[in-house]
Amino acid sequence: MAWENLETQRPIGIEILLRLFNAETSIALRPNLKRVRDCALPQSCFFCGDSTQETVCTPCASELPRLAKQVCPRCQLDAANGEVCGRCLKKPPVWQHLVALWQYEFPLDKALTAAKYHHAFAIYRWAAVQRSDWPFAENATLIPVPLAELRLQSRGYNQAQLIAEEMALRFDLKVDTKAVIRIRETDIQQRLNWVERRRNVRNAFVATRSFVGESVVMVDDVLTTGATLNSLASALLDAGAARVDAFVLARVLPIRRRDRIIKFGQART
Repeated sequence: MAWENLETQRPIGIEILLRLFNAETSIALRPNLKRVRDCALPQSCFFCGDSTQETVCTPCASELPRLAKQVCPRCQLDAANGEVCGRCLKKPPVWQHLVALWQYEFPLDKALTAAKYHHAFAIYRWAAVQRSDWPFAENATLIPVPLAELRLQSRGYNQAQLIAEEMALRFDLKVDTKAVIRIRETDIQQRLNWVERRRNVRNAFVATRSFVGESVVMVDDVLTTGATLNSLASALLDAGAARVDAFVLARVLPIRRRDRIIKFGQART
């Protein structure tokens, strides 16, 4: 597969459409412009460039890094018989159930970087609907992880909101982007270690309405330590949510688990 230069990959043709609008075009219009592009222009696979009807061709989709077949339902790390792992039994996350679609490994990591920093939103729209079934409560409310106001203004969009909106369309769910806010600016999590990440997002979120009796699914692109989702889940439970689950596109594996999966795969070949 031709997976080079994914950091600068951009959806083909969207620049042409955007030139029809002035610089003040609302960011909210861009997903609609991209849908027009997808219908009006030929598509190339995001990864290899081959012609395809989807954002990602079938061969490339099949090669994206999957999680282990048996994973803990709470953290999505490998676990015997797919039961709750020892780590989650000892120190459970605040949320109840987590679903991740892939490992955060090449080439998906490069694709999500391109999506986040180069506005290659097509990969979000494709990835968000790759599950054929809805694994959470049918009446769940989707809560995308909020960005701090300054970061939202700088970036121009919230990737978690883009993912949640695609999922809502696919599964006929509601998204509430105003129900929780980030009440303070936080450092970028990628720069911090596990302890610093947890401290960085502690009490960073607050609900703006009651969630009494509601089932909620938090949505984000990548989960590393879970510190952000734990903080958000705590705010939702404090607001009365009956249940809080989580969905992410990709799960970062601890190095020891990543090496174990690689060695297992090599032993089978």
